[in-house]
Amino acid sequence: MPSSDPDIHMSPPPQAIKRFGTGLRVVLQLAFGFLALLSIFYLAVSHYDRRDLTRDGAYTLSEATQKLLTGPSLQKREEPVVLIAGIRKSSPHFSRLHPILEEYERLSQGKLEVEFLDPIRDKDRALEIKNNYGDIFADKLFSSDLLIIDARKGNAETEDQKIEAITSHLRYLSVEDLVVERTDENKQRRRVGYQDEDLISSSLHSAIEGRPRVMYLIADKSDIEVGDGNSPWRVLTEALLKQNIILMPLNISENESIPTNAEGIVIVAPKYDFETREIEALEEYWNRPSSSIMAYLDPTSRPVNLRAFFRKHGVSPRNDRIIRTRNGRTETQVLATFTSGTEVNSSLEGKSVPFEGRIGSLEVREGAEDLVSKGIQCFSLIESVAGFWGETDYKTANPAYNDDADEAGPLSLAAAVIKGNARADATAENISKMIVLSTSDFLDPKSLGNEQLDFVKNSTFWLLGREELMGIGPRSLEMRRLNLIKSEVSLLTQIAIFFIPAGFLLISLMVWNSRRA
Repeated sequence: MPSSDPDIHMSPPPQAIKRFGTGLRVVLQLAFGFLALLSIFYLAVSHYDRRDLTRDGAYTLSEATQKLLTGPSLQKREEPVVLIAGIRKSSPHFSRLHPILEEYERLSQGKLEVEFLDPIRDKDRALEIKNNYGDIFADKLFSSDLLIIDARKGNAETEDQKIEAITSHLRYLSVEDLVVERTDENKQRRRVGYQDEDLISSSLHSAIEGRPRVMYLIADKSDIEVGDGNSPWRVLTEALLKQNIILMPLNISENESIPTNAEGIVIVAPKYDFETREIEALEEYWNRPSSSIMAYLDPTSRPVNLRAFFRKHGVSPRNDRIIRTRNGRTETQVLATFTSGTEVNSSLEGKSVPFEGRIGSLEVREGAEDLVSKGIQCFSLIESVAGFWGETDYKTANPAYNDDADEAGPLSLAAAVIKGNARADATAENISKMIVLSTSDFLDPKSLGNEQLDFVKNSTFWLLGREELMGIGPRSLEMRRLNLIKSEVSLLTQIAIFFIPAGFLLISLMVWNSRRA
């Protein structure tokens, strides 16, 4: 008999399971999840960024290369530059060059088209390229891994135009030239690094610009050996050639004037003074529109007429040596910094760099009224850090600073001179520029540093009006070998094969046991 107690409530009857609604929700969840994954995949493919996770940025292109790829010389081209990388996939250099060349193509924004070709696997394409370039490169084509840079524009109509386009805008690089090798203790050649970006960027720049410019080295006033591989001649010729500039020797005593095709003249360690007629030839060149002079002096020589030429334009080489004393020792290695606020040092300002050798100081008359009235501006580029002074009695055994005779720091090691109005658009392209350094010893190939080489390149770009290419240059990639004895190799093998897997297994067992408990 049912209870009549009003406080007792009966539970509601069970509801029927709505299988259609549950199934619909599951289907919708799966559909939206699939759409979400598809959207993420699409965004990842169409909007992505590359990151160089190597410790020293081995696959990051330098500032100078990035400016070349994004600069007007490449971006204003109607036709893209073609780079054909004929590299076998089995080549030991493929894994290095493939991502580097992809980065070149990415940064060029479509103005550099890179084609990778394995001549062993794709014989039809290799034969087609051989038909196009075989007459140019002869038997060099695909005899080894190579890079072809083709920056020719349009179709040449005459035979002379074809020859001009080939010689000016076509470059060839063997991959073996990109590899740095050294002889080890067993007298075997081993690969120790790459100079790929340096050579690829210089070849690309050369192909885009075409016929190289010419600068002249005043050879008969210096005692450096032209053609000597261990002299400043080698450093300057290699640095300028990578900027598509040919450095040629010139005996000014045998010429009435500087050649008309001179983009600039270089004076290195002048030992012999310029005669009156030679100074007049130098003045005549300096008064030409867009002239440029690069001078690396020797503080041990005192060419009177040449010093007077520099002094006339606000830069006077002093008869001293920049030194400092620490812990009772005299130091001649000068630690200097690149000044700020100058276009020449736009990428180097604030950086410190040591200078070896004999170094004097320069008196730079910045803002002098008599110079400004003549349209001449001069400013310091490199200055010594605190603690250094200009010692005039530098031949004594233990020099000490003399407030009356010596020059207090900071002292200028390098200066720039501009003649003309650089601020007006109508005259900016016709100004004359000059850079003077108080030393040439740092050009020794054995001791030249990266910052000093960057300064040489950037100052040349500035002199020739290529400011858009100035920047920190590429660095060679060095490969380091880990020398291990047999027992150390055995220990590393045991750690990799046994101890690491055993450690992961032990951790997994501990986690499983804790969850089971």
